[in-house]
Amino acid sequence: MSEKVIINRLPTRTWNRLGVNETALEWGTPADLGTESIVAAGQTARLDIADGGECGEKTVDIHAPEGQTVTVFETMKAESDLLVRTAIRVGKDAKVRLVQIQNTAQDSRLRMETVGECADNGQVELVQILLGRGDVYSDGRFELTGTGAGFTAGIGYLGQKRQTIDMNLTVNHWGQKTTCEINASGALKDDAQKIFRGTIDFKNGSAGSEGSEQETVLMLGDGVVNKTVPLILCAEENVVGNHGATIGELDENTLFYFESRGIPADVAENIMARAAIERLARTLGDETAQAAVLAELEEVL
Repeated sequence: MSEKVIINRLPTRTWNRLGVNETALEWGTPADLGTESIVAAGQTARLDIADGGECGEKTVDIHAPEGQTVTVFETMKAESDLLVRTAIRVGKDAKVRLVQIQNTAQDSRLRMETVGECADNGQVELVQILLGRGDVYSDGRFELTGTGAGFTAGIGYLGQKRQTIDMNLTVNHWGQKTTCEINASGALKDDAQKIFRGTIDFKNGSAGSEGSEQETVLMLGDGVVNKTVPLILCAEENVVGNHGATIGELDENTLFYFESRGIPADVAENIMARAAIERLARTLGDETAQAAVLAELEEVL
C-alpha cells in the first residue's frame, strides 16, 4: 500500500510557474531497518545502508558531545525504495562531519532526510556525492542556534539517462555570528532532470551572521532539465548573504581543445562530467571512501 507524501518543500512559496515549491511522491509502507546511534567522541563510523530489495526505512542518530569530533560515512545502496533519516546534534565547540554517498541501482528511489542542530561554536560539515543510477530526493534542514555555529556543504552529482535528482537544503541562522557556505556542482546528461533548492534564512536575532551559496551545472544533453532555486530570506539587518549560479554547456573552444588532442566529444563530456565528483572525492581525507567513489565513478562513466 502506498500514499502520497509531500517532500522537499521550500520554506516560502515562490517560482510557482516552475513547479519547484515542493515534490509529491507515491511512497509505500517501508520495512523498519532499525536505528544506528553514534555518540562516541573522536569516532569514525561507516554505515552501509541497503533496502534489501524492498521498500525500507533506516534511522541514524549522531551526537557530538561538547568539544568532540565525530565523522560518519553513509553509503546508501538501493534496488527498490529506501528512506534514510539522519539526525545530528552538535554540542558546544564540537563538530560532525557527515559524508553521504548515493550508490543506488537503476529504477530505484532514495530519499535522504537530514536534519541538524548546532550549539555555540558547533560545526557541521556535510558532503554529499550522488553518483548512483537511481532517482534521489534529498531534503536537509540545519538549525544554527548557538552563537558562532557554522555549516558547510559540498555537493557533487551526476545525472544520466532519465534520472531525477531533487534536492532541498535549508540553513536557518538563529544565533549571532553564525556562518554557512553551500557549494553544489554537477553534470546532467541524456534526459536527466535536476532541481536544487538552496535556502539561507537569517532569523531575527542572528546579527553578524554570514551565508553564501553557489551552484555550477554542466548540461550535456538536449533533453536535460535543470532548475536552480537559490533563496535568501532575511529578518535581521546586520547580516551578509550571497548566492550565485553558473549554468552552461561545453563551449566550442573547449571541444576544439579536446578534439585537437584526439579526444572525441563524447569522451570529453565524460571527462568534464566526472570532474566535480572526482574533485569532491579527493577532499574526503579517507582512502577507503575515496577509492570506492572513484571506482564507482569509473563504472558509471
